[in-house]
Amino acid sequence: MRGLLLAVGFIVGALVALIGVELVLLSRREYLPSDPGYLVEARVEPRKGGAGDPVKLAVLGDSTVAGVGSPTHAESLPVLIAQRVADATGRPVEVTGFGDSGARTATLTLSQLPRVGDGFDALVLVIGSNDATHATFWPDLRRQTLEMLERATALGAPVVLAGTPRFSGTEIIPEPLRTMVDRYSGVLRGEQRAAANEAGGVRFVDLAAEASPRFAGVPAATSADGFHPSPIGYGFWADAIAPDVVDALSE
Repeated sequence: MRGLLLAVGFIVGALVALIGVELVLLSRREYLPSDPGYLVEARVEPRKGGAGDPVKLAVLGDSTVAGVGSPTHAESLPVLIAQRVADATGRPVEVTGFGDSGARTATLTLSQLPRVGDGFDALVLVIGSNDATHATFWPDLRRQTLEMLERATALGAPVVLAGTPRFSGTEIIPEPLRTMVDRYSGVLRGEQRAAANEAGGVRFVDLAAEASPRFAGVPAATSADGFHPSPIGYGFWADAIAPDVVDALSE
């Protein structure tokens, strides 16, 4: 009973602290650009040559998918994923990014999935960071993630879900709020993983374990706004995501 009360107390404290995080980010919104100034849409070729029909890849998500933090579309996360998929499969990849700055799980379902349509060979969903910073209630996130995945898989293409990253190196969020949002993101990440398992056939990429540690000691991996990854950091994310896309395509 005591353990349960401590857990509930932690969650309540985390939610209160996350309201503070939201206020901090709101006060600094002029430092967090929401529009990279380009559309994420490209065709990439295998760097060692190849042949075959192009892979059609859709990437949905928040500002990290929209390109914020990358100077050009060629350095954006969707294109970096596409290049790694092209190199691994030996096939060209035509990638379209549907990301919207500020997107959360619920808004991705409502505003991005209806725009995808048929004809894609794989879907990548990169979402959850704004759910963490805006304190989406964790039982709600489980339900919203499951609904999102059910609608995504209904489009007929394999789905890869990349979960919330670590926030421990996000300097724009001051301590102790940074630690609180980082811990709460872990709670939400667990709900994402559980929803992916429940949905069935969805690959879950744990960015916190597979990519976030690579940011340590690499200041250039974070963009000038102190919040979003830079092309180097997005490369770390792409390294973690692309293998699951390749595996999904092989099925």
